[in-house]
Parts: sequence; C-alpha cells; structure tokens
Amino acid sequence: MKRILTAVATATALALVAQPAGAAIVIGTFSVTATEGLRNGQGFSVADGNPFSGPNTASATFTYTGAINFDNRAAPADDLNSAFGFSAANISGYSGTGTVTTNSNVQVANFNSLADFLESSGSAGNFEYGSYYTFDLGTLLAGTVLTITHDDGAAFFQGNTRVGATEAGPTGVQTSTVTIGTTGATTLRYSRQNGSPSVLIVDADVSAVPEPGTWALMIVGFGAVGSAARYRRRRTTVAIA
Repeated sequence: MKRILTAVATATALALVAQPAGAAIVIGTFSVTATEGLRNGQGFSVADGNPFSGPNTASATFTYTGAINFDNRAAPADDLNSAFGFSAANISGYSGTGTVTTNSNVQVANFNSLADFLESSGSAGNFEYGSYYTFDLGTLLAGTVLTITHDDGAAFFQGNTRVGATEAGPTGVQTSTVTIGTTGATTLRYSRQNGSPSVLIVDADVSAVPEPGTWALMIVGFGAVGSAARYRRRRTTVAIA
C-alpha cells in the first residue's frame, strides 16, 4: 500500500509541475462582433455595452483566427481596420451590413462586405466616430491571469458581470492585469475611439491553474489516502478484538 501511495503522490506532483510556464499572447479562434457609428465628440465606456444603434450604423459578425495582438501605433492617423490586424486570411464566416457617413457627408465605414470592412476607418480624432468590439474568449479557468495592453477602453465580462478593473472608457495606452476568479465563459469588450493609435494585446498565464488531468490525479490520490486510513483502522480493530 505504501508503494501505491508513493506512486500516486509522485504522479500528482509531476502533473502539478507540468503546467505551462509564464504568460503568452492569446492565440485561438474567436467569435467577434464589430459595430461602428458616429459619436459627435462624445467618448463612450465599453462597460455600458454597445453604444451604437439605429441609422448610420454598421455592424458585423465573423470568426477571427490568430493572436489578440493588434497594434497600429505606427499606422497613419486614419486608423484603418487592415492596419489594425484583421485581414481576409484570418477572418471567416463574415456577415455584415450598414455604412457610416460623417456629418460632412464622407463615408468612413462600409460593413456590407468583408473587403469593404477591411478598408473602413475604425475611428477618428475628437471622437467623431468610433468602433465597439467583443471577442468571445470561451471558458476561462479560475486562476487564469490576463494581462491586457490597450488604448481607449477594454474590459472582461462573464455574462453581465465585469471581471477585474481594466479601464472601460477612453484612455491612453496602458497595461492592466486581471485574475479570473470563477471558471466561466468570458468576453472581452474593446473600443476604438479618437483616432490612432489602436492597441489591443492580451497575454494569458495559466501556470497556476491545474489541468483537468491534475484534478483527476489529485482526487485519486486523496481517495487512496482515505482508503489506506480506513484499511489500517479495520486491521487495528480486528487485532484488538
């Protein structure tokens, strides 16, 4: 029995040690929504949800495959989507509709096709117009540490509950860290406002989160310890009798 317990303890320890080490940029396949509209000099907070509706609004849904590593600080001031990191190669299932025209009758966004979406401008200075995005990150495990570098507003949500204290409104480029407290479906909200730059970089560190196999080994280990204790108690009782 001692040999069995030793083997289980060793396997459990190895499983706990064999975790991903350190943070890495989040890469995967994500369902994305994008909406754009006029702001007429007003900023907005992503914590309040989608600020755009009605006429002169464009919206789209698509699947993005790649890294959440968008940075156009070196791009021109017009803040084009294509300079932000989206391309025809990493978008599938695109469905969009609507256009956005400024008060001076200049069309800045057209979401009716993927090609037009990629040529649309994401935001303009003085909060003339802007964009709102959501990224479905899937189910994140409790203990996952997310580090996000962004400008102009980003926040994580589980359902309608905000997770962490990232800036949700217009801001300069900054970095925030959020620890996921409860395992669950998690969404990233992000805004593009006030022209370039547009920055959204998300790193995840799951080194402190046991993998499902680890939990199974731990449960087996604890069960074996309990069985051994009960077995020893039964032998002791028989000897006394």
